[in-house]
Amino acid sequence: MSLQDLLNDPEFNQQVGHTIQQYPANSIILKENDKGDEVFIVLNGEIHVRTHLSNINHELSTGLAKLGIGDVFGELSIFDNEPRCAKVIALTDCQIAKIDGIKLIAFMDENPEKGYFVMRDFLMNLIINLRENNKRSKTILQLYLNEQG
Repeated sequence: MSLQDLLNDPEFNQQVGHTIQQYPANSIILKENDKGDEVFIVLNGEIHVRTHLSNINHELSTGLAKLGIGDVFGELSIFDNEPRCAKVIALTDCQIAKIDGIKLIAFMDENPEKGYFVMRDFLMNLIINLRENNKRSKTILQLYLNEQG
């Protein structure tokens, strides 16, 4: 069972529910630094997760991930109440399920057998992102060391 599977679960829909939203290609789904407590699932299409970097001399928008059908995003904000750490843009026309994060957490607390699988999915996403960030950090450090030597 996954979070996407729960979209068809009558108990989930009664307690939490979800909305389905359409986004045309190149539209902004989430803005970096916005507040939010929703979780999103890509039902159709492809999205790009980006972040903005800048200093006095340069501005750069860099890609963090490409996500597709079944992928979840926005889950960090439901746990730490921090602003969104990235901008999410539709690469293609997309269909996205939007789930209220506070209701989702309450549902997982009340239904631990289902909540376990959702948390496992969140953890797997976190692991994948952490491994990718470790690779990026290693590459950046290697470039820095090469410049120093």
